[in-house]
Amino acid sequence: MDKLRLLLSAGAMLSLAAGAANAGRLMDLQGNPATVSGTGLVTQASGFEQMGSPYSGGQGLEGEAAVPWSVPAPGTINMRINSFVNEFPMYSSWTGMNGSGTGKANAGNKQQGYGIYGWIRIDLGVDGMTKNGVKYGAFTEIRENNTTAPAGGTSSGATANSGFATNPSVDSAGNTLYVRHANVYLGTDQLGFIRIGTGLGAQTLFETGLNDNFDIGGWISFSGANIPANLAPVWPWADEGGAYMAARIMYLSPVIAGFDGGIAFAPNNSTPFDGSGCSVAYTACTTQSSSSLAGDQGRYRNELGVALRYRNAFGPIGLAVSGIYTTSGKVNAVGPQVYNGENIGDVGASVAINHVWQISGNVMWGAFNGNWGLQPVGGADAVAWTAGTKYTFLQVPLTVGTYYFNYKYQGTVTPPFPTQRTSQGIDVGAVYGMGPGVVLIAEYAWGQNYQGGYDFLTQAPGAAGNKVTAQVATVGMSVRF
Repeated sequence: MDKLRLLLSAGAMLSLAAGAANAGRLMDLQGNPATVSGTGLVTQASGFEQMGSPYSGGQGLEGEAAVPWSVPAPGTINMRINSFVNEFPMYSSWTGMNGSGTGKANAGNKQQGYGIYGWIRIDLGVDGMTKNGVKYGAFTEIRENNTTAPAGGTSSGATANSGFATNPSVDSAGNTLYVRHANVYLGTDQLGFIRIGTGLGAQTLFETGLNDNFDIGGWISFSGANIPANLAPVWPWADEGGAYMAARIMYLSPVIAGFDGGIAFAPNNSTPFDGSGCSVAYTACTTQSSSSLAGDQGRYRNELGVALRYRNAFGPIGLAVSGIYTTSGKVNAVGPQVYNGENIGDVGASVAINHVWQISGNVMWGAFNGNWGLQPVGGADAVAWTAGTKYTFLQVPLTVGTYYFNYKYQGTVTPPFPTQRTSQGIDVGAVYGMGPGVVLIAEYAWGQNYQGGYDFLTQAPGAAGNKVTAQVATVGMSVRF
């Protein structure tokens, strides 16, 4: 290692022509880093932004498919740092339980519909090259736990054992940092790269047309975070953390005539922090292939994901198309419910026009349920689709966009199964590039869950509570450095 260079990347400071809370640096069609204008908005020759959800934080810094994030000189290593802080005054409401309130206002069944929502990300990575041209590196992302005030103890303004705490420092003490992504890679531009660790699999790195890569991200960000999970519409695609947290070994191909692809294998749904062993046999052991615990039935094992993508530009038109297939086994466990392994197809496409207008769509179908969960035996196959568009006014600079998604799946896993569940949602947002490293964001999202014969409020079969809706509105600021 001849020298160490610290790169505070402009390309990672604000992702997207919408910037916001999103993952980071984006690649053009040839795998070159995108450039960032003086206003903090990303511009690229192709007009594409390939990486996934803004909420997921470190996706861009992990590197898009085969190409490492930065290219060091032979015999050197680059260190890269990306951090951002997001704060958003926000309003949210939902029908039914603890939404706009039911019964008397003082009956304890009403929630204040406004507050402040925010988070941080700290992305760290290195990219090195040996003197004979072999590239290697590592990436990790650090996040914070957003804890709520503990239900007990004493603090200023509260009596002993009163069941509440009023001192904000009590909550702050419970807010800790944790590792979300951790992986290493090794390879060459000509042969491709091997990557090992937790983070984005082939399903996520190559997904095209999801439309959640502007503003805060819509329902991938809001679902279950700002609204009770049983009342929020479910976002099923693999750019959500339930899919990409498993530890994998993955091969990423070079780009050849516009085509690239990947193959990823996850032995089970554990992270690298779980390792290959268990502290106590048959008890909370995430690496088991068989188990005597009923709670292990819904876990997959031996997951294999295969992806192929094509990207090219034809004059003012950019085209990206992807196809992905995922299959898996399942943990053999005793209990009242049995599950199928994963059997999932995904096709997406995106068209960019004159580098400023993008139209995208994606369809995912097969044997899965909920957010990257297993399908119960006897349950219905799932199908999800999304379509959307966004447009960038470069002179302002301002990006506006919208998308709609619809997801039909089994829902409840306990037979006898009622009708199939439907989650759907709309997201509308605008992002203004105020200056280098900073954007202002405005966003509105509406969503709905429906399943005949299932009560979302009691989370059990029932004739009432079969349809619930939710909405979120926010304005705020995202700063990267």
